[in-house]
Amino acid sequence: MMTTPKYRNARETEAKQPGLIGRALHWSVALLVIFQGLLGYANLHFTWFYGQGLTTIALHEDVGLMIFVLTLWMLAQRWFEGRRSGHGLDALQSGLAAAMHAALYGLILAESLLGIWIMGLTGDGLSFLFWHINLPIKPDPMLVYGWVMQLHAAVAATLASAVALHALAALHHHFVIGDDVLRRMLPWKSRSAARVMASSR
Repeated sequence: MMTTPKYRNARETEAKQPGLIGRALHWSVALLVIFQGLLGYANLHFTWFYGQGLTTIALHEDVGLMIFVLTLWMLAQRWFEGRRSGHGLDALQSGLAAAMHAALYGLILAESLLGIWIMGLTGDGLSFLFWHINLPIKPDPMLVYGWVMQLHAAVAATLASAVALHALAALHHHFVIGDDVLRRMLPWKSRSAARVMASSR
């Protein structure tokens, strides 16, 4: 049976879609980043959270390390699968998608590394649940509560803006442009490409 260009494009788009693990990683990181941002803000601005002291700080550290590991996993999977941002879009949209994803990944990794640096500067070391690793970083609490913590907060605010912009872009694609960019990233399997392939036969 002859394969039409439309059918080939649909198959290529389907092949470039993230699988179940990729979508699970995407939404896990997204939800954890939102939770982490809200927790960090609450730790600084709400009396009850501030009064919990080490409990909420430990939770903040654990979630931060989870985000760091899951983001590295997601990047590795994208690299091994050969997926790129904006597949199936025009050159402008593809470039914007690539720039947005680069900014998101860069900000997440920068924020995670700043958090690890802060753990070392406070002298607490790297702790996750029941595991603890001493970091080869000279403790300097004064530095933490100087510009390092301010930088940590600034990167978090920038990341929050980037996440909001990313969400708005996905909604724009879904409701204004009418493509399947958002549907491809839903936790359940998108059937849009299958419908396109069926209609192209």
